[in-house]
Amino acid sequence: MRTKIACTLGPSSGDKESIRALIQSGCKIFRINFSHGEIETWRTWTENLREASRMIKTDCVLIADLKGRSIRFTAPTVPKSYIAGQSFYITMSDEPSDDSPSIDNREFFESVLEDDLLVTDDGRGLMKVLKKEDDKILVKSLNKMNIVRGKSLVIRNKEIAIPDYLAHCKDQIMDAVRLGADYLGLSFITSPRDIDAVKEFLIDSGIEMGLIAKIETISAVTNVEEIARTADAVLVARGDLGMQFPLEEVPRLQEKIIKTAMSIGRPVIVATQLLGSMISEPIPSRSEIVDVMSCVADGVDVLMLTGETAIGNYPVDAVNWLRRIIETYEGEVKISRNFAHIYTVDRFALGVVELAETLNAKIGIYTKRGNTARRISRFKPRAQVFAATNDSKTLRRLMIQWGVEPIHVDSDEYDEGLEELEKKLREYDLVKKGDTLILTYGLLDKPIHNIKIVQLTS
Repeated sequence: MRTKIACTLGPSSGDKESIRALIQSGCKIFRINFSHGEIETWRTWTENLREASRMIKTDCVLIADLKGRSIRFTAPTVPKSYIAGQSFYITMSDEPSDDSPSIDNREFFESVLEDDLLVTDDGRGLMKVLKKEDDKILVKSLNKMNIVRGKSLVIRNKEIAIPDYLAHCKDQIMDAVRLGADYLGLSFITSPRDIDAVKEFLIDSGIEMGLIAKIETISAVTNVEEIARTADAVLVARGDLGMQFPLEEVPRLQEKIIKTAMSIGRPVIVATQLLGSMISEPIPSRSEIVDVMSCVADGVDVLMLTGETAIGNYPVDAVNWLRRIIETYEGEVKISRNFAHIYTVDRFALGVVELAETLNAKIGIYTKRGNTARRISRFKPRAQVFAATNDSKTLRRLMIQWGVEPIHVDSDEYDEGLEELEKKLREYDLVKKGDTLILTYGLLDKPIHNIKIVQLTS
């Protein structure tokens, strides 16, 4: 598969055997949602992931999705249901209870006003504020809905300013470091400044991790181009977008975010409710299949399952269905390659892609930091792409790139690395007699640059 699959670990999938089954079904990218659970549980899931990947002798990617500065229900501990028109209080409290819904965010109570529209449960729960008091508000449910502890809550058309993004999530970042995460998912960012703050902290601390910018706030949508340029990847967080914006606008916003990120060469992840019905059903709906097909055809790099694998009854079936849809439609990916203002190194990558497609060849790259592989991936080549590296972090980070299959080599020099890559491709039966192989590396500051065209005769 060229389009990659990501799974969220949770109670339904955190054990070793479930993770092994998910890997064997085609998932090598795993997410832990820091909005739910605690470090000891996440550590257990991470250890199970590492052990399962060792058993299968494959590498896997771990994304630590930070809680960010979201507003979430602290109660009720048991989900409560409300019918349309029913009134109830939301109180200020950080103590879990079975009583009325509560949150522990003072800024929320300072910002909310009468007649505001409140949204929860990925846009499925709507409430109108009837009355505001110091430590509680009276709301009316506008539809049948559930209030669940841990679910986020937003005020439609309002953003609550919480200063100092880094200070708010520094402890979570260090938890991610202790888990050995490859990427941080930065939740509820509003501008490139949030990403820069995290990036500077990691550099000063000698920590190397990729940064995934989650686009889920009003400001993030407005600043998406600058955010994408600052981050290593972009995630379309459809659940929270559906809370900040009317649901009918989410497809248009998704298209905008995808096109913007792809135009500047950033990988794109789409998440939330891809196969939502499979939380409780063994087969997806027809509309979900169409939705996934559309994402695949748009050239999305990664499709991420959330509740389907974290709490669903059929986590492995969900991955199998996602793989089936991807394999059926990823041959239809067609994107424009007429990107404006691309650099010489990007034009070199495009030239390699077009040469490979002209010769019906496969592409082999030796890379130390992964940059050439990323540049080639942005053009969504029809050719198979193999990226060799001797750096384990680079190898795992490349696994989110569309169409790139990373391969570990021992060599730390470019020409020797290409020779080792060719040998491994033969050894693993990834190339066969009659294949044409284009071997290259990043465009270096040297007077001569080698591109080898190899005709495999044996």
